Amino acid sequence: MNETEGTIQLPPQWSTIAPEVDDMYYAIFWISVVFAVGIYASTAYFSWKYRKRKGHKAKPTGHSTLIEILWTFTPLILLGWMFHEGFVGYVEGSVAPDNAVDVRVRGMQWNWEFEHEGGVIDDLGVLKVPVNRPVRLIMSSQDVLHSFFVPHFRVKRDVVPGMYSTLWFEATRMTGSEATSGGACENDSQCAEGTGCNWGVCTPTCTTDTDCQDTLTQGAYCGGRPPEPGAEPVRRYCTLPVFCTEYCGAGQGITRSAFNDPDGPGRNTNHSTMMAEVHVIPEANYQEFLAEGPPCPSQCTDEAGECDPTCWGRNLYSQNGCNACHSVDGSSGPAPTWQGLWGNAREFSNGAEAVAAADENYIRESILNPGARIVSGYENVAMPAYRLSDRQIEAITRYMQSLSE
Repeated sequence: MNETEGTIQLPPQWSTIAPEVDDMYYAIFWISVVFAVGIYASTAYFSWKYRKRKGHKAKPTGHSTLIEILWTFTPLILLGWMFHEGFVGYVEGSVAPDNAVDVRVRGMQWNWEFEHEGGVIDDLGVLKVPVNRPVRLIMSSQDVLHSFFVPHFRVKRDVVPGMYSTLWFEATRMTGSEATSGGACENDSQCAEGTGCNWGVCTPTCTTDTDCQDTLTQGAYCGGRPPEPGAEPVRRYCTLPVFCTEYCGAGQGITRSAFNDPDGPGRNTNHSTMMAEVHVIPEANYQEFLAEGPPCPSQCTDEAGECDPTCWGRNLYSQNGCNACHSVDGSSGPAPTWQGLWGNAREFSNGAEAVAAADENYIRESILNPGARIVSGYENVAMPAYRLSDRQIEAITRYMQSLSE
């Protein structure tokens, strides 16, 4: 198993449990191959040996108790060993260490939400975890059955409505680091701090978020540097993908280009596109994230480090899937348009008191508790509650204000 680049069957190993899972997988795989080849070869041989021929009369071939015992009990021994090894791995993967970091995970149609210690809510669809530190996910569903799967960590667990399910992992490498060096840095000058490719890890050829922006949306890794003479190409993983494996509908059949288009219909529109990203970052960066909450995206920050809240609100509008229902140009859709919403009167159909002008309080309530006031004409819209930080809600409010100016 090439843990750096993975194999044709499995992606690279990024967690402490991944080698054990892969060893068990390949043991079962090759046992199955040996038995399959043996059975097919025996079938072909006996089909030829005992074929119908003129001058030959079929008769019973006799009985061998020894052969029957061998083909009965040999597979039982193998099955017993497989069960034992699988059960041990299951128990180890089910019980998190005492020093694990707890993260609440909520599955909803059609996004993943991650809440960290202190009530810090990550950007929708983004899970930040510290490297070399056990992380326990406490998961629940707000609506239907989901399934949380991170191939690089070799962990998967169903997320069931009405109950909690858990899984844990310990990431062994940081995203953005050189895949073949295991994240090791020769000196501090090779490391930079920021987001995306630069989460405090080695990025000798990917030094700014702008450099990584195009490749961050294209897959699990960002490009690769030109190899040295005679050396193999190196790939740097910017993020690790999270999938929902309850593929119960193809939905709109979004194309790959539309999937990556921030102004398009959005990638999370059904189970098959209900994806998220894992960012494995240094412990110090993770503690800073817990203290400050999700940072303003780099494309909305100027050279002096000042954040443009309108730009951030526009980014959240696309990133959180608001564009799937709410338009910003006044056109009709499944939910009220955001254009002209700010400062205008709102009438509600569920008995809630009308508001003379939509303000900060109304927008905040609509994000955190969308069922409190349902706008007339949109009674059949089931908007999920979004748990965003105060800074994120303020950014969305500023973006709405700009649409009404």
